[in-house]
Amino acid sequence: MIRHTLSFRFIAELGDTDREAVLAELATFPERYPTMRGWSLGENLSTRDTTFSHTMSMDFDGLPELREYLGSDWHESFVRTRWRPVIAQQAITSYEYLQRGASNVSTRPRGPYGMEYARIEVPDLQATIDFLQYHVGLQLEEHTDDYAYLRADIEHHSIELISAPEREDGWTTAIGFSVESEQVLQLLRKQVSEAGLEVLDLQGRQQGLCDNGFGVKDPNGLIVELFTEFQEYAEAPHLELRPVDLVHPFIATTKYAETVAFYTEVLNFIPSDYVVGSTTFMRCEDRYHHSLAVQNNKEHYVAHLCFAMKSLDHVMRMRARALYKGAPIASDIVNHSASTSIAFYLHDRKFGPRFELCDRHRVFTPEEHETHRARRMPADPRNIDVWRPAADDWGRF
Repeated sequence: MIRHTLSFRFIAELGDTDREAVLAELATFPERYPTMRGWSLGENLSTRDTTFSHTMSMDFDGLPELREYLGSDWHESFVRTRWRPVIAQQAITSYEYLQRGASNVSTRPRGPYGMEYARIEVPDLQATIDFLQYHVGLQLEEHTDDYAYLRADIEHHSIELISAPEREDGWTTAIGFSVESEQVLQLLRKQVSEAGLEVLDLQGRQQGLCDNGFGVKDPNGLIVELFTEFQEYAEAPHLELRPVDLVHPFIATTKYAETVAFYTEVLNFIPSDYVVGSTTFMRCEDRYHHSLAVQNNKEHYVAHLCFAMKSLDHVMRMRARALYKGAPIASDIVNHSASTSIAFYLHDRKFGPRFELCDRHRVFTPEEHETHRARRMPADPRNIDVWRPAADDWGRF
């Protein structure tokens, strides 16, 4: 981490109005430079040395980010036209540092924080609402003839349904991920633009449910929406059997390498594990083993959405509901060796993707999140489900 400080004193004849105007311009720096972290500005309180009246401090992940800031056209213009005419004296320092108590400080670009929702077009809106309420445990929050919002926990919604009676099967059109700060959001927007991809506006209703955000299409045409300050409720739904979080989507694609590169190089997802030639598991800043999985396939679709339940008992109770109602269980109880979760899958094509209900999905510690080396596992069913009886039946997956 690089800390850059600027101590300065204004010329004596500068009026209060002009001085405050310059300080106000300095306060815009974090918005102009998304790679700038920990910005602060304050008056000198020292009684021992009053050489300088103010100090401004900021951090950067590394020297390239600092040099990009110092060499930018806007910064050069500001220094030449606004700064030098009003500053009597200044001192600049830049130094590398480690956070106290840390042996290593991450300088990697930040990615999205975690998955918030999926948007699914369905042929029968009411039937899908009923299915998600009873079999997944979601609570209906808003419902018109055209759309519906359902939530799992305090986040505004986990599933947005769009009425599409012209479809025969449900189809996932978008996935949404929260971002922890405006600085990270602007960094991701910049990387999307630099990759030559179109920056899309958020869907109209979603614009009213967050502070700021944008969308981008992945190589398969799936819309990925990224945003800050997603609206929340004060309390979780008062339902005994319900998920506590939407963990990840699992995306099948005919453009495997291109899709993995998009999510890791443009949107800064971090690979957690690979099934060689088949699947990449990637994580966000919420540290789930994977907040996204991408599978090499002969067609593109969102294969499943994973919900974390309160406990294994709750997983089994939802399984009992499915058995009682005759709901289609696409894959019965599995023990995922990579993520350590125990789960089962429900699937009815008219409601969209499979819905995975799981418990014990691995969450990395902060140290593991920074240091975990992605494993390259052979394409063996035991690397997906250790409860499978053999290692030579990969074709059954």
